[in-house]
Amino acid sequence: MKKIIVIVSALSVIVSCEKNDGKQTNVENRKPDTLAMPNQEKNQIEQKENTDYCYLNVTDKDSLMLKYRVSNGNVSGKLTYKNFEKDSSSGNVTGQASGDTLKLNYTFSSEGMTSEREVYFLQDSGVLLEGTGEYADPASSKQKYVSSKAINYSKGRRLAPADCTEIK
Repeated sequence: MKKIIVIVSALSVIVSCEKNDGKQTNVENRKPDTLAMPNQEKNQIEQKENTDYCYLNVTDKDSLMLKYRVSNGNVSGKLTYKNFEKDSSSGNVTGQASGDTLKLNYTFSSEGMTSEREVYFLQDSGVLLEGTGEYADPASSKQKYVSSKAINYSKGRRLAPADCTEIK
């Protein structure tokens, strides 16, 4: 009888285990915390015309600053990565607000070169989550994501709303 209980228990554990390789898929549809919020519009990107929106992330001695404005449905602004012991970059962003996601093109200067890459930010309970993902051609001066559905928002930085007078 004990052998049957042990075998059944072992089978239960094996069946209940789920393989987790650490990769997230289909994260574009991820809406964390929306079930806990009575009003799901809180995760929509605000699009008041000609209003500045500012967000900031400070981690140790590194910072990430985003300042943008919506005008005629288009987003434009400035994005700055200030890194302590790595190359920093600063430049302009242009793009669209699509529901809860800012889909931007970041044109920036770093190490004397001008480059362009896609950057996405997901609105989540009042903060912006920086998207990370694989670029189609990382060596290109114009980087685009391989797939917008494979962007991971849990590994990027979390930007909190900031006072626009403090962001240059």
